[in-house]
Amino acid sequence: MKLDPQPSGTSKPTPSTRIETEVAVIGAGPGGSALAGFLRKRGHRVVVFDKDAFPRFHIGESLLPMSIPALDEIGLDLSREPYALKKPGALFLDEGSSGNLRINFAKALPGSFPHAYQVERQYFDHAVAQRAAALGADVRFQEEVHDWKEHADHVELTGSFGTCRAAIMVDASGQQALIGRRNRSVQQLERFGRCASFSTFAKVHSPTAREGVGEGDIVIFLCSKGWVWLIPLPGARVSVGLVEQKPVPGSTAEETLMGCIQGSDYLSRFFDGAERIAPFRRIANYSYYNLAPSSARTASVGDARAFLDPIFSSGVTIAVLTARLLAQEISAALGEKRALALEDYWRRCEVAYTTFDRLIERFYRPEWVRNVFFASGTEDRLVREFTSILAGDVWRDDNDIQQKFLKTKPRTGFGSEPAKAR
Repeated sequence: MKLDPQPSGTSKPTPSTRIETEVAVIGAGPGGSALAGFLRKRGHRVVVFDKDAFPRFHIGESLLPMSIPALDEIGLDLSREPYALKKPGALFLDEGSSGNLRINFAKALPGSFPHAYQVERQYFDHAVAQRAAALGADVRFQEEVHDWKEHADHVELTGSFGTCRAAIMVDASGQQALIGRRNRSVQQLERFGRCASFSTFAKVHSPTAREGVGEGDIVIFLCSKGWVWLIPLPGARVSVGLVEQKPVPGSTAEETLMGCIQGSDYLSRFFDGAERIAPFRRIANYSYYNLAPSSARTASVGDARAFLDPIFSSGVTIAVLTARLLAQEISAALGEKRALALEDYWRRCEVAYTTFDRLIERFYRPEWVRNVFFASGTEDRLVREFTSILAGDVWRDDNDIQQKFLKTKPRTGFGSEPAKAR
């Protein structure tokens, strides 16, 4: 599988003395590139800067169904891509109670998209950037933004490219969260997973694996150490990661992940005969909100706004869907030659973040998972409501479970109410 090292039509990392544009986007990941694509479809001039060369490794291979129509809007048809595997649902298993529940996205509440895809992120991210470039965005790789200064009517960016004057700047820098780090407005979340150790295996052909991920489902396996993701990829490969709330001090990613696999009857059977094909990797302390995500001339999108927890694969989907909403707001501001007015936009974003926040928090309570989530399998309406949430279909008012989540407060940690929109 080979893609061009730069999307066609993008600029190579050569110095530029002055760039003039309507919107400057920092970061060419899914949120930033999707935003650029949506803005180009509205006719706006967009420059995207990314300090890395693409394709580049990234974790987070599982998409949610409601991202698929949005990606279709910018011309990315994942059904035709060799790095994408159709994802009809999700299988939840509990080692402690033998509980299980399969979510079938085709059986969500009416209006939800019926399936998603598992993707290799290095190729997927590159493809989204290629679509933005094909639509006319100036996507620049290996060009880093070093600083920016906001003025009354524009933002001045400086970096390896020289200088750039933009009416609006968007931070899509992922977990760098440039705006949040500068403003010191990034607040860590202690309630969710604190450490993920992961790798990728090939030749995953065991009967247990075929039963779990053979049709393209993601498997979420709850165990004594935390929870494990099992994400099938094209070519009988599986991405696997263990998420812990309390990692063992001094442990390595290899010790943690292999100890989990070897100590579990299910996981040992799942990976019987498989071989590891990627390094052991680890990320930690990744759950946070940016409490000051925008100003008159700047905004944040995707992980630069917030990252909750990987358990429901909500990150890319929220990034793409909120990028589509943000493109509408930016377009209106540019058309009216005014500053951003994002109060309503942030309220809509908070619906998505708060819904997943409350559901994620409950998944770290074993009694709730066993007594509510797995038990919902006996009631069709409850399963449909959970399925719609897990599909990313969160902007609707007929989901009773979601409405209950939106009215509750977190048990511990971040705040006593949803993050305030600023």
